[in-house]
Amino acid sequence: MTHTTTAHPAPPHQRADDAPWWWRPCGVDQARINLAYLYDAFREAKNSDRRYKPCAKFAHDNERAAAHRLNAQVENAGFVFRSERAFLDRAATYLAGHQRVSSIVVAGAGLPHIAGDDDLHSQVRLSEEIARNRWQRTERATVIYVERDPLTLAHLRTIADADDGIHVVEADPWDPATMWDTLYNAGSENPGLICPDFDRVALLLGGGVMSFYGGDRADAARVVHEHLARLPAGGFLAMTHLFQPENPDLAAQAREFEAALQALQEHGLGTGSLATHAEIHAMIQGTSVLPPGIVPAFTWYPDGPPAGSPVCGHFTAAVLTQKPGPDNDLPEPPWLATTDSLTARIPTSRAARGPEPMSPRNSGYLHGGTGPGLDRSPGVASQFLAHPHG
Repeated sequence: MTHTTTAHPAPPHQRADDAPWWWRPCGVDQARINLAYLYDAFREAKNSDRRYKPCAKFAHDNERAAAHRLNAQVENAGFVFRSERAFLDRAATYLAGHQRVSSIVVAGAGLPHIAGDDDLHSQVRLSEEIARNRWQRTERATVIYVERDPLTLAHLRTIADADDGIHVVEADPWDPATMWDTLYNAGSENPGLICPDFDRVALLLGGGVMSFYGGDRADAARVVHEHLARLPAGGFLAMTHLFQPENPDLAAQAREFEAALQALQEHGLGTGSLATHAEIHAMIQGTSVLPPGIVPAFTWYPDGPPAGSPVCGHFTAAVLTQKPGPDNDLPEPPWLATTDSLTARIPTSRAARGPEPMSPRNSGYLHGGTGPGLDRSPGVASQFLAHPHG
């Protein structure tokens, strides 16, 4: 995600001359910081000794300096950014391999990975190949990267391949109506990249999309609900957000991390705001939450989380959820009333789409055979949750 300004008022922040000691020594104090390039500055890759080492590809000196300062303020701060992207990769491969989504929209896509086979679409193709060997499938999901930043778009366009179903679209994830009109090609007789009548769509809100949205978390929730309102019935939403843990000690450390991010606001980074569990739940109200629920991003693994992680791993949360049919409490899509638009053709009942597969109370795939049952949102019926094996 690459937003360099905020669309809504941001909370007050420190002036440059009031900045803490870990910020002042930099020689690039007036340089702008691009969020996508900051994510790149925290990248790591295995060397010949199989050890992880810093491996930035696109970041400029100002983003590298900002990354150094964040690490100085919060130990292993880069893990927050890396765990967000890793979650989205895992969610995409799970959705492609086990939920048979036909379109994956990565909103706020950020920069490509260091190596091509690490890009999200490459991992999706690998997951589909494994699924094809298991269940003799032939379909492939279209992967659509959505970005608004010109520099990031230029890099993303180098990996676009329409023949392989990889597309890059210029749109703003903070403007859901325009973004989805672009994807649906609303108002045109020509079909868009997504057809709400037939496509099983997954929306991935990339790292930083909602965390760095200006205003309070209620404003952010309204944006997420606008996305959900335009997502076809039965579609999925995978999202990360900077997180304030309930544990008091962890919460205090998370607020230090938030303060470190907000000290970068005047350099164009935008507002990096924490959200509580309740605030994140409000963003996805009316949907069915898949296990394991709203959890730290590094713990969301279909086959169980890895052992051990830095404390700051608890400073970002992840969730995968599914939108029910139109008979739910999400706001009505404004384009449903326009009968001459391609996007108006979304079915008005779940029966019109055909039956959806059911989900057992415990998902062996998501939990590796162990763990709790479904973490359902209050008031949401379990029949809307798709079976993990499609």
